[in-house]
Amino acid sequence: MGKTFTVDPISKRRLDNFGEEDKFYIKDHHEAIISIEDVDKAQEIRIKRASNRNTVLSKGGKREKYSRKYAFSSLLECKFCGANLSRRSWHSKTEYEKVIWQCVVGTKKGKKHCPESKGIEEKAIERAFVESYKQLCSNNQDVVEKFLSRVEKTLNDSSIAKDIKKLDNEITSLLIKQNSLVDLRLDNKINEKIYEDRYVSLQNKYLKTSEEKESLEFNLRNENNIKKRMKEFKDMLERNEILKEFDRFVFESIVDKVIVGDIDENKNIDPYKLTFVYKTGFTDNIDGSKFKTPRKNEKDNSTNNVEKPTELCSHSSDEVNK
Repeated sequence: MGKTFTVDPISKRRLDNFGEEDKFYIKDHHEAIISIEDVDKAQEIRIKRASNRNTVLSKGGKREKYSRKYAFSSLLECKFCGANLSRRSWHSKTEYEKVIWQCVVGTKKGKKHCPESKGIEEKAIERAFVESYKQLCSNNQDVVEKFLSRVEKTLNDSSIAKDIKKLDNEITSLLIKQNSLVDLRLDNKINEKIYEDRYVSLQNKYLKTSEEKESLEFNLRNENNIKKRMKEFKDMLERNEILKEFDRFVFESIVDKVIVGDIDENKNIDPYKLTFVYKTGFTDNIDGSKFKTPRKNEKDNSTNNVEKPTELCSHSSDEVNK
């Protein structure tokens, strides 16, 4: 109670209470519509989206995505048209279901706008990265050392905490100015028009600064979690451990982007070539077609049996005869 207060009982003008008057909090006054946990999660998403939505356009005029639900979101780039790749599901809710990534231009505008691109399986990209990472650690120790120095620099960075402290001081200063302004108005030392203009200006600054602080606090919590994972990753790199399966954190930590597709010197098109561009500047080319999941009805090439497998036919013999 007391979120607002009356400035003038005659005009009945009310203003938001930023500490000028007492407030009262009644705990468990009524049953909550949603849980506190859901509120906190929603606020984190809101802050994350708001902070990224206001970022400048990236190279090429493309706006960065505000939410990266998947590891490859916004990190896969089509070699043929420069657009991002989007995630799609093929044969959904069947035993043949698989997740693939396709060029956004070809998907939304039509195949004729990017005819060379092909859909590439998500599992193939993951397996290709594991192989690329293995080669990176085995054959490019200088690249590993360079990346380790970048990780060390990130772990020692405390700029966000300093920015939060600076915003705290600004908020305190704004609240003091607001209180002083209210006192001047109550003592009739300032007219109502000037008071309202200054109060609204201070209030807007206060709200903007509070939002910035809230956003930085979210980033700080996220950064602390990332630093913890980066330290684990740093220890793994120093021990020269080989990655046995795809790890999203490792991928996002060291890869800047993945270019899908390639055109060689002889103008030969390879839609499944994957070029991993690491944050250290190192690039690695991998043939993505070698990492595709075998088809469920594909016969075993290791045997001499050339007969068609019975699994290809969806009808039993009786049904065919009938």
